[in-house]
Amino acid sequence: MDVSGLRFCGYSVARLAGFGEHGDIVPGTQDDGPVYSNISWFGMLFCAGIGSNLLYFGTTEWIGYYLTPPPISGVAAGTPEALDWAGSYSFFHWGISAWATYAIATLPIAYILHIKKSSTLRVSTACEGVLGSHSKGPLGKFIDVLFIFGLVGGVGTSLGVGIPMISAVASDLFGVSRGMGLDVGILIGLTAMFSLSVSAGLDKGIKLLSDINVGLAIALLSLILCVGPTSFIINQAFDSLSLMLQNFIEMSLRTDSGNDVSFAQDNTIFFWAWWMSWAPFMGVFVARISGGRTIRQLILGVVGGGSIGCWVGFSILGHTTMNLAETGSPRLTAILNTAREGGGVDAPLVVVDLLQSLPAPTLITGIFFVLSFIFVATSLDSAAFTLAATASDDLPVEGQPPRWHRLVWAFVLAGTALTLMYIGGLQVLQAASVVVGLPVLGIMGLMVWSFMRGIDKQDA
Repeated sequence: MDVSGLRFCGYSVARLAGFGEHGDIVPGTQDDGPVYSNISWFGMLFCAGIGSNLLYFGTTEWIGYYLTPPPISGVAAGTPEALDWAGSYSFFHWGISAWATYAIATLPIAYILHIKKSSTLRVSTACEGVLGSHSKGPLGKFIDVLFIFGLVGGVGTSLGVGIPMISAVASDLFGVSRGMGLDVGILIGLTAMFSLSVSAGLDKGIKLLSDINVGLAIALLSLILCVGPTSFIINQAFDSLSLMLQNFIEMSLRTDSGNDVSFAQDNTIFFWAWWMSWAPFMGVFVARISGGRTIRQLILGVVGGGSIGCWVGFSILGHTTMNLAETGSPRLTAILNTAREGGGVDAPLVVVDLLQSLPAPTLITGIFFVLSFIFVATSLDSAAFTLAATASDDLPVEGQPPRWHRLVWAFVLAGTALTLMYIGGLQVLQAASVVVGLPVLGIMGLMVWSFMRGIDKQDA
């Protein structure tokens, strides 16, 4: 490798981390300050980045690792040690690596949008520094189509886990039978909400829903922390976090080759592919809302804030559910026994069991229902806004796509989700995420390379 290559891989990475001389670069007009307040900005990026997945996976993901511990752990299934590793892998999969991937995708797009004043908000435009005029030709169109495919699939996956969870909670709350009718009713309600939000635009729609989400999430998690097994939650959180940090490098690089298990392939590699296919969407959306913030603020907010937010949510929800397993909750015990016998885990029922185990279950279930409903709607309207912006030929720097265009994508996302839910397409979609993630990795490399060349020229 020549000197320039070493410089790009070493020194440039340090600058990307936001702690070098480029950390103070402001995507936008510095005199105007940030476009959105810290709370609104973080709320929008956090809701777009994880949404209802926080409630679903935060409550249930640990179960798979508890029943089938990762080979790296060397512990037996169903033991207290397995609980430690279950929490650590949840932190690992939904922490630093995921949000760092989002941040890396955000920087090049923020640069071309706010500094280069691009009239389009496309992933291909962020590759222009390397591809040149080819970014406007067939290669650029292929990059954008790949982004759209990955985003529609990723949103479909989120809906595929979010709607059954909302249905289970609604069934318990209102006494309605779970089934296709309830799922369709919820999807219609979601479509109506995020269609109105998308048509209202960023400030009156997405921002408003995100602000409501942040308030409800803080209230719900604080309530569960106070009335739940507080000491267990806090102690288990520190145990899981320390175990994750201690083994972070090996957890990141391990493939379990030579073992008779496929833990890494079924879990870690899938999540990496999911983050990779989701990253360009986050890059486009977060870049759009980050005008006036320095690169350092952007990096710390996305990576630090996103990771800590996930760890707090996964700690309170997941560790409270872990405590139910430890104390012998009848319904959760039956779910775990069914899973041990190869019957799978009814994850939405685990969520219901968590809510019913807490004091004032009706109140907490009601808050959870509203929060999960708005979480899903916020993710969808953020995705519809981004898809419409990507598909627009000419978009002002602070402008928004036409209302009809945003609504078209809102209905496309809803129709895709409903189709996937009832043709058994989620497993296929998970495999597709891995397929899409590999070429997106190459696209991300082009974006970062273009970004570094651009700020180098700016300094010259």
